[in-house]
Amino acid sequence: MKAKRIFYTMNVVSWIVFIGYCIKAGSIFFVSILSLFGNKNVTENLYLGIDLSSLFEFSTTHYTLLVMLLVIIASLKAYVFYLLISIFKIINFDKPFNSVIVNLIFKISYIALSIGLIGIFANSYVTWLRFKVFFTQIGIETSAYIFMAGVVFVIATLFKRATEIQSENELTI
Repeated sequence: MKAKRIFYTMNVVSWIVFIGYCIKAGSIFFVSILSLFGNKNVTENLYLGIDLSSLFEFSTTHYTLLVMLLVIIASLKAYVFYLLISIFKIINFDKPFNSVIVNLIFKISYIALSIGLIGIFANSYVTWLRFKVFFTQIGIETSAYIFMAGVVFVIATLFKRATEIQSENELTI
């Protein structure tokens, strides 16, 4: 009973985080589109105080690439939580180990690794850009996702083995 309550709470929290990352990705995307095709003043407050106006004046190409990286990272983070929500939808407490859940957990590990690697590239790119032009410091915190990818991959491998053992036990009965 306690485990089901914790899973329910985690499901609700996952939905909240998923919606938050969707809002973040959508806000950055639409404000950047608005800045490219309309009001250039919105670059002063792209999202929660991110001021990229000097970068926009320096180069719209660099501005567009940085914004694309921010949108991709936020979208991938949202996708991780969407996959987690999918796991909560289909998990069966009587037989928790099945191939669909294993595939979703592996997918989470691969997406988490992608977030980490893209984040490393984005941080390097921001550092390089800051030598060229001054703009608001952007915190692209993704280094923990590489570690998370490794942990989730190990869990996925354990789930895969547990699924194999569960199916073997079903065949022997």
